[in-house]
Amino acid sequence: MNKDAGALDGYFALLRDRPDLFVNHQAGGIEILTDPQEIALAQAAAQSHRAAGGLDLTDTRAGLLARDPYMTVIRDAVRFPDGSLGLYNRIVETSPVAILPLLDNQPVLIRVFRHGLRDWSLEFPRGGADRGETPEAAARREVIEETGATTAELQPLGQFTPGGSSLAIRANLFVAKIDRIGASDPLEGIESVHPYAVAEVERLIADGVIIDGFTMALFLRARLHQFI
Repeated sequence: MNKDAGALDGYFALLRDRPDLFVNHQAGGIEILTDPQEIALAQAAAQSHRAAGGLDLTDTRAGLLARDPYMTVIRDAVRFPDGSLGLYNRIVETSPVAILPLLDNQPVLIRVFRHGLRDWSLEFPRGGADRGETPEAAARREVIEETGATTAELQPLGQFTPGGSSLAIRANLFVAKIDRIGASDPLEGIESVHPYAVAEVERLIADGVIIDGFTMALFLRARLHQFI
């Protein structure tokens, strides 16, 4: 099968399955193109742009590049606000949630190995919702799995995106009062789970020990809402 055709076949199947991922903003912005002729023109424009800049031309596919139950990688053909055409990558993560656990009014941090960083990270629990699972149910499950708690009383803290022009991620944030710290799920790659004084968490953020964006967003929201 032609690799371009395979990517586009998957792309149009995703368009039928998840039209919400392809909505163009009425107020303008970057427009997603779904007409095959316009897609071909956008590919040609991207190829010319890369060639002019001495950039790699190995892969200028438009369409669905990869998909599994956790993440979808898309390369859209687009029209930019100035009318020019090109290609733009998107990474769609499955319904993420992030939770600030509180044990006796102290934030609980986990030390977890992050494969993408190839390093350990000190942060609050997070994960993705399973198919058909509400954000609240996912948050409760994740915080119990990662801290070893048996109960979690949730309060919503709104949404958060880690930013980046290609990340289609809107995480639901929560604070959770938990009843205890116990053994976490060994598959999570968690080395330790500990409560910290609020002032200590502030110091860890200020000193650059905590670099996780979800963790800093959770801590700020919880402080502003006076949960900590």
